[in-house]
Amino acid sequence: MVFLRSEHGRDAVNSLWVYDIAQNVERKLVDPRSLLSDTDDIPAAERARRERLRETTSGITAYSSSEMGNHIAFALAGQLFFTDVATATTRTFDAPGPIIDPRISPDGTMIAWSTGAMIYCINVLSSDTTVIAGSLESPEEHVTWGLADFIAAEEFDRSHGLWWLADNSGLIVERCDESSVQQWWISDPANPQKEPISQRYPAAGTPNAEVSLFLSDLNGALTEINWPKQDYEYLLNVRCSSDSQPIISVSSRDQKVFVHYTLAGTTLTTLATLHDDAFLEVIPGQPIIHNNNVISVLDDVPTDTRAIAMNGSCFSPQGLQVHSVISVTDTYVDVIASYDSTLREIVRVDYAGTATHLTVGGISSATSEVEVGSDFYRVVVQSRLESHSRTFELWLNGSPIHVFDNLAETPAITPNVYQLETGPQRVKTAVLFPTDHQMGSKALPILMRPYSGPHGAQVLDGALTYVEDQWYADQGFVVVIADGRGTPGRGPLWDKSIHLDFVTAVLADQVTAIRDVASHFPDDVDASRVGIMGWSFGGYLSALAVMQEPDVFHAAVAGAPVTDWTLYDTAYTERYLGNPNSDPQVYQHNSLFQRAAKLSRPLMLIHGLADDNVVSAHTLKLSSELLAHRKDHTVLPLSGVTHMTPQEVVAENLMFLSVEFLKQHLNESRTSI
Repeated sequence: MVFLRSEHGRDAVNSLWVYDIAQNVERKLVDPRSLLSDTDDIPAAERARRERLRETTSGITAYSSSEMGNHIAFALAGQLFFTDVATATTRTFDAPGPIIDPRISPDGTMIAWSTGAMIYCINVLSSDTTVIAGSLESPEEHVTWGLADFIAAEEFDRSHGLWWLADNSGLIVERCDESSVQQWWISDPANPQKEPISQRYPAAGTPNAEVSLFLSDLNGALTEINWPKQDYEYLLNVRCSSDSQPIISVSSRDQKVFVHYTLAGTTLTTLATLHDDAFLEVIPGQPIIHNNNVISVLDDVPTDTRAIAMNGSCFSPQGLQVHSVISVTDTYVDVIASYDSTLREIVRVDYAGTATHLTVGGISSATSEVEVGSDFYRVVVQSRLESHSRTFELWLNGSPIHVFDNLAETPAITPNVYQLETGPQRVKTAVLFPTDHQMGSKALPILMRPYSGPHGAQVLDGALTYVEDQWYADQGFVVVIADGRGTPGRGPLWDKSIHLDFVTAVLADQVTAIRDVASHFPDDVDASRVGIMGWSFGGYLSALAVMQEPDVFHAAVAGAPVTDWTLYDTAYTERYLGNPNSDPQVYQHNSLFQRAAKLSRPLMLIHGLADDNVVSAHTLKLSSELLAHRKDHTVLPLSGVTHMTPQEVVAENLMFLSVEFLKQHLNESRTSI
């Protein structure tokens, strides 16, 4: 059993470890610092891939293992490494680079990787290298091979662009041509000697990259796999399994139609077609073909349940909302699911529809089961509201047999969380008071800390979720987090209630949460002083709140906000708001620009100037609109910072500056709602 772990809680460098089941011992298999002196010197394409994954660690951040788990491939600083687990030996190859996302064959004898412009394959035993795709002499401009395209990585949770066939005979590889995608530039104003970085960014309503698939043998003979790309331009996923033919999943641009194909040779056969009048969501781990049956997750409209289905017929219990599929066997399907949106439980559902909870309460995730003889192994990760740490366990046949050493630091803060349901929608809401607050002693200002957008649940039954929130509470606030309409885990109708409108329901649920929390804690909450702060979608919501509802929200800090949805990417934006070329009024309704003249409350805008997801133009254009209307506001540009803020000093100082801004302006506000 191999896994990644750093030396301690303040070490960001991951090493490769192995747990020896027979000897019941964990030992370090590969220390990246013993291989290279500088493990952070990574290729630009790998850096971009990690940004899409929101990866903040270094060292060995990902690896690929053979089917038996006895051989490992990984990249380090653009070089290729191979580890034999049994002998605990690691070696490198003189391979063409930079090495990006190496993938080892199921039998462990070959490794394929992308350099960006090309795909190579190396024989582990002979070190013979073969060009699979691309040309060193005549590289195609704006074309990548073997990498997940930007939209797939950012919006469809797909991080790979090449897949081994289960019989080791070849690969399925992605070709991405960004020639038709508009060119933007990411500059570094603090370092004017640096050239801007070119980025092909598919903003809503503009052309996407042209993505195609090819089947390659081990000699690099390529045959294109054709599907009607004019109807289905998004490649959602490719699944290669020893249990079935490869499954290729594609989507229409509006994401109202998904098609799953099986692949025989280079011929595609339709396995299933899904349709929804609003939009469809990608559910990880499916579809799967097992014993000639198609196991998938469908939206069961009559019961408002995201359910497990066999051959199109739903069989899991009503109200059990499925988040992902983790294992399929002859007798059951294991899923991450819950009846309550604050939970993520491992649930086993047999084909008669009976559900058994393998974990109860808390937040759980798990790997697929690995069959060894008659035994089934998996890794389970759990966190709970009453615990300061996550547990990492190895399970055998449904029961834990080993708890991995968790070397993470224990937070110095203990979250004290009240969970409520607010308003007629029964919005899941978390409330945190300062650690030293005596209930009934004084009324404190409210700090709303929302994300409250698609895929962004925050009110969860895990203490680590709330550590940062408790820190803000300890600065003298009542922190309130409300997972309003559009957040996951409440069923398809809840998800789709924000279709074409990010304003009305989303903002109304925040307002209702404030009023209900104030009513529930009348002696402890001062609703005449309400601040709101968030990042990304939460930043959009924070700026929207003070513009749209100034009588309720009295100051806002908006980090990396989307301010105009025509500046955000195609897949995410068009899924929820349609295409701006055909629905311009929808985009106008959801834009902050048209509300700039309404601003009457203090607003701080924070944005990383190196952000390639929500580009800094969002904040700069909104600032220009506010200036045009003579609206006072604060802009904090962050040089060299992307959509994440992994730099510890930057992140810490942002927290203090945000608190100072909110305290200053909330102390000036005494307007009751």
